[in-house]
This record gives sequence, structure tokens and C-alpha cells, in this order.
Amino acid sequence: MANSIMEVPEDLDFIEVLGSAPEPTEYDRDVLRVETPVGDSEGLVALSFDIGARSVRLTKESMGECEVDIYREQVDRILLYSRDDERGIIVQVDVPGFTCELRAVVSPRFRLVDPMLFSGR
Repeated sequence: MANSIMEVPEDLDFIEVLGSAPEPTEYDRDVLRVETPVGDSEGLVALSFDIGARSVRLTKESMGECEVDIYREQVDRILLYSRDDERGIIVQVDVPGFTCELRAVVSPRFRLVDPMLFSGR
């Protein structure tokens, strides 16, 4: 059963994995945002989330241009991980009839794994 409140890591977990703690945004104090550089590149990944609304936005910018902008609603939890020299963010959605896990690797280089995205070949 889906949670009524989204689960998020503690500030210390954000600091340990991403290098900083989430801060309230200027435009909406209910929305928290944390940014982290992408490995050694000039890229930046930002994770914004609203715990009460259970929504998450993940963006990746490079050289001032937005390259990735993904929004999810009905999010159950945000997880952070750091293992095997890889750091990343996992966003889990689990609603009746639908389960999805968005995984964004932020170091050593950016990689996105999201079954909802399709890149034709």
C-alpha cells in the first residue's frame, strides 16, 4: 500500500552522498532542493522534492543548459546510495498497478536508468 507521506533520507545522508543538505526553495518553502556536481564534469544534478505533495523533480544541467528534466508524482521514497565508487539517487513510485524506480547516478559520471523513458534504437 502506498504511503501517505513520502520517505526521504536524513540531512546527514544527503551530505554524505551528495555533499550538501536540502534547502527550502525561494519560490515555495515546502519544496526542498539539493544540488550536487556530476563527477569531475561541469555538470550539476538538482533534486527538488515536496514531501507533503509526494512529488520529485530531477534535473541535470551542463554549461548552463538543462539536459534532463524529469518529474514524478505519488513518490513513496527517495533513497541515496554510495557503493563501489558510485553515488546516486533512487526515486521509488509504487501505486496500485504500477511500480517504477528512477535511478540517477551522479558520480563518477551521470547515468540515468528509468523504465518510463524510452529511447528508440
